Amino acid sequence: MNAFIDNLIVDWAWRVNDGMPDPKNRDHIGLLEDTLRDLKYSEEFISEYISQLREVGDEKMIKYKEDGETKEMVAGSAKTMPDDHPAKQAWDSLQDKEGGKEEPEADPTKLTGSDFERTAGKPKKTSIESDNKTISAINAKRTGINDKVDAALTKGYIEKGDAAKIKQFKADFEEFANNPSKEVAEALVEKYNLSQNSSGSKLYLGFLAGDNRKILGQNNKLIQSMGDELNKFVDLKSEGNAAKTKTNALAGASKPDLATKAFARDDEGVQELFSKEPYNRLKDRYHQIFGPKGEDGKILRPSSEHSKAYFEQSVSENTSLDRTIELLDEQGNTEVKTAMVSHKERMQNINKNFDSMSPEERRKAVEDSYSQMAREMHESDPDAARAIMKNVAEMALYDSEIAGGDECYLPSHGSYPSGDKLRVDRNGKGVVEKVAAVSVKFGKSSGGVYGFPGESAQYIKYHPDEEKRDLLKNRVGYPGYPLGVKEEHINESDKFNKLIEEGELGSAFKEEGAENIRIKLVDIQKKIDVEVDKLPKPLKKKALVSIREKLDALNAEAQATIKENINESKLQELIGKHNSREFMKGGSHSTNIIVMAACIKTSDGLDNIEHNHQVINESGLESKTEKGSTNLRKWKFMGRFTDSRGGGLQGAYIGGDN
Repeated sequence: MNAFIDNLIVDWAWRVNDGMPDPKNRDHIGLLEDTLRDLKYSEEFISEYISQLREVGDEKMIKYKEDGETKEMVAGSAKTMPDDHPAKQAWDSLQDKEGGKEEPEADPTKLTGSDFERTAGKPKKTSIESDNKTISAINAKRTGINDKVDAALTKGYIEKGDAAKIKQFKADFEEFANNPSKEVAEALVEKYNLSQNSSGSKLYLGFLAGDNRKILGQNNKLIQSMGDELNKFVDLKSEGNAAKTKTNALAGASKPDLATKAFARDDEGVQELFSKEPYNRLKDRYHQIFGPKGEDGKILRPSSEHSKAYFEQSVSENTSLDRTIELLDEQGNTEVKTAMVSHKERMQNINKNFDSMSPEERRKAVEDSYSQMAREMHESDPDAARAIMKNVAEMALYDSEIAGGDECYLPSHGSYPSGDKLRVDRNGKGVVEKVAAVSVKFGKSSGGVYGFPGESAQYIKYHPDEEKRDLLKNRVGYPGYPLGVKEEHINESDKFNKLIEEGELGSAFKEEGAENIRIKLVDIQKKIDVEVDKLPKPLKKKALVSIREKLDALNAEAQATIKENINESKLQELIGKHNSREFMKGGSHSTNIIVMAACIKTSDGLDNIEHNHQVINESGLESKTEKGSTNLRKWKFMGRFTDSRGGGLQGAYIGGDN
């Protein structure tokens, strides 16, 4: 049985984003169920084991009072609410009661929550007894630093070099905990690039890349004790996630921006371009592009006949490249800066020798330069590479196609819907190209995948049916869109049912399920409108963000009704496991996916948008562009409805089954 548990943990961990399965996390439990099914265990067996993991199960309804009114919320949502939210307080109270029960004698044949905190095949360790609570937490069995490092190393989430760095950090922190001082605390923060979120629930190890920065977990005794000790001398909470602040700045600086642009209202050539399908479906403000101009002050068109001028413009006017280099210099990131400077020099050299090279030679030289830059950035600082490549990938696609003599254009509007680039095929058909993902893989180093989801509200602007182009908004609470979906399509049963029918989702609803869910959604919309009406007018994004906790709670109120009325296994067949889990998270999640499914199914997979995937490896840059599909399992959706970034339902065509 122990061998079974150990193997199960390893398999389960691979499915969890951070590699640390949490038996109290609803999404993680869902992944565990998938793991057990893939291992061919019976549903009866799965049900028995899953039931043993839950102290206060995520599916349990938590009753609470708010403003004198009795309400309820599923535990999986209640526990994520802020500490001062009555649902969270009710969950905490119930958790304490459950945890206070006398524990029965352990049965070695039963799976328990503690099994998921140990490392498979690792010898047992004894905790180091200490009067120092911080040191005790650091060395605690199963939850201490060494155990977390060993588990991550075993599962392949970190390399030996990272493990050694973490253990050195542990040793330095123990020394600090034994002899704490402001001087040593500041030295630790600087040496290991430490930072913390404002609530203190996370402690980021900035010398690690990506999600590995959160290897210590969150909301646990280890984080609390280490954070409390540091914050006696350094106000980490007020400074926030320093690494994230840096990468956000890099993401902003690297957004493509050329100097010379032209507008349809002033230029017949641009006007002609935006008279083509599907560009003509967009509002006039989007009808603008970057591009070089001739002696008459008009844009040079088509770009395929003026490749040299377009390429020269991209090289000489790429202000975003210069901004990013300058910012990297300010941040002291010398290696990434050097990679970008070298890329700039190579691009200048291609421009200098443009006429002496064939189109294919130019295309390959451009791809090789971007590939080399990406590899060098990723090797030295994966986080910086991730932030920069999200934008640079657009330029890699544009520059390579311009150099190769293709007709393509770079939109100059800052929020151009969905597309990173416009391409005109030889048959004159307009195509919107979206960079979907860039995957960096080389040598023995860990690869990185940089995703580029787009706003579903922007995708559907290209739908052939004009009535479908305004069905979504990019956040919850906008007038007429309480759940992010045009409210009449929820209020009116015929319109709601039509969306379900068009999206081919009807078989996932139980008998009367669609109507039961719709009625609940109508009620939630009314409650959202009441909260929004209290906000100052004109309504601004900041005001909506200020009530995000209330909006999140209202969204979560739909969970129980959705669960009662949806056949989850059937839903998974139709839209994939990931999308199914997203669908079940609340009213906004389910309704937005219903709308997007309908839009995809009724537009041949939004066939006017193509999706570019770039793979950068030792062989160079491999760029593949493909059309979308009506197969919803090939799309990946994620809700971002209430935070400061917004975005509504985020989506990307990823291919395969998700």
